[in-house]
Amino acid sequence: MVAFLIALAATRVHADALHGAIDPADPPRKVVGFALKGKTKLKLRVLPYLAHLEVGDYVRERDRPKIKRALISWDLFATAEVTYEESPGGVVVVATLKDRHSWLIAPTFYLQSGKRSLGVGYVDSNFRGLNQKAVMYGQIGERDNLVFGTFLDDNVKGTDLIIRTDFYAYSKLIDEYVNPEDDATSTEIGRTARHNYVGGGFLLGWNCEWWCKIHLRQRLAYVYFNDAQAPDGSPLPNPSTDGWDVTSQLWLNFDLRQQAFGVRWGPYIQLMGETTIPGLDDYDYSSALLRAYYSWILFRTHQFELRTNFQVGRHLPIHEELVTGGVTDIRGYALDQFRGDARMMFRAEYSVPLVQFKGLRFRGIGFYDRAYIGFHSRNPDGRRDYLPTQSDGASWTRSNVGVGLRLYVGWIVVPVLGLDVAYGLESKATQLVFEVGFTDF
Repeated sequence: MVAFLIALAATRVHADALHGAIDPADPPRKVVGFALKGKTKLKLRVLPYLAHLEVGDYVRERDRPKIKRALISWDLFATAEVTYEESPGGVVVVATLKDRHSWLIAPTFYLQSGKRSLGVGYVDSNFRGLNQKAVMYGQIGERDNLVFGTFLDDNVKGTDLIIRTDFYAYSKLIDEYVNPEDDATSTEIGRTARHNYVGGGFLLGWNCEWWCKIHLRQRLAYVYFNDAQAPDGSPLPNPSTDGWDVTSQLWLNFDLRQQAFGVRWGPYIQLMGETTIPGLDDYDYSSALLRAYYSWILFRTHQFELRTNFQVGRHLPIHEELVTGGVTDIRGYALDQFRGDARMMFRAEYSVPLVQFKGLRFRGIGFYDRAYIGFHSRNPDGRRDYLPTQSDGASWTRSNVGVGLRLYVGWIVVPVLGLDVAYGLESKATQLVFEVGFTDF
């Protein structure tokens, strides 16, 4: 219902912008074409999609700032100017663009929960000038070794079709924490096992509107486990059996956010359902997700953002179990410290500008994170070996407060640095999260 109301509101806003009351001093004019100028590699056929316009739409002079904001929001251009040129039957929308550097080959370094990782990656956010996304990344670390690649075309040959392919292989250690319900300060690990995963996926999607996308993704992977042991090195049963993990995922995204140089505003809602494919899969599970964000601009340059999500699963294997702890949810706790099959998360974050020097923008953040997770639909067939504290009904609620630093580089599309210090309100401990590489701003 929330998603529907946002979609309806967006449709009405779009209609009002194009077909509102006629101002004799600023009459609507029909778009009959598009043109590109400036230092850009963007291909002309992508411009209507990025500008949220089509041939046949009507524009007015007062719409030019909206079109400019739409272009800047893609994070591909350092500057964008929009003008209209008279043409038989209407106007040509002319965009004068200056590209940001869209590709990067760079090393990465991660430090979280005392675990270090080094990697190198290639990313291009405007591959071939078609707004296509291409990523290749490899990493070696104390916790994770991985390699993955993905390619996304959000506007195939100028149509509303979306395709994405991806390949993912990793070998990582899974730490299962004891997490006794009567001791919130405990960081005892009950079992560590090596989880190995080789898989890939293919996605087909459709742009219903610029702010609404629907995706269907097929995923196939082989999963296996080894070297399960207690903290003293004694062997333990593996947390799960090996097998094929084959699922179908349906995604629905409502994204009305806009952004400009590290600051964003507007709503975002994502709905997801996933289920295994009988006869092909060995695990028989399903899950559903609702995620919602809203960001506001305050005092012109400040940003206040609220995030929440709710996810629930049925008979989840360990490699698909929901987790909390770390940079994605509660930063004041160890990475993936808590596990379960039902999860709720809330985050409030306030961001302020600190220093700007040429293309470098430093921003400070303050944040509060809170999350609930628990086991309510465990796997009943014995394929998952649970710890004694992972019983049906076991749950944990944790929260933290903290501050952080963000560096935004104006001439490069990819953000490069994030540093957070978070204090767990229940654990009475501090966690440091430091990333050099591809940081979620």
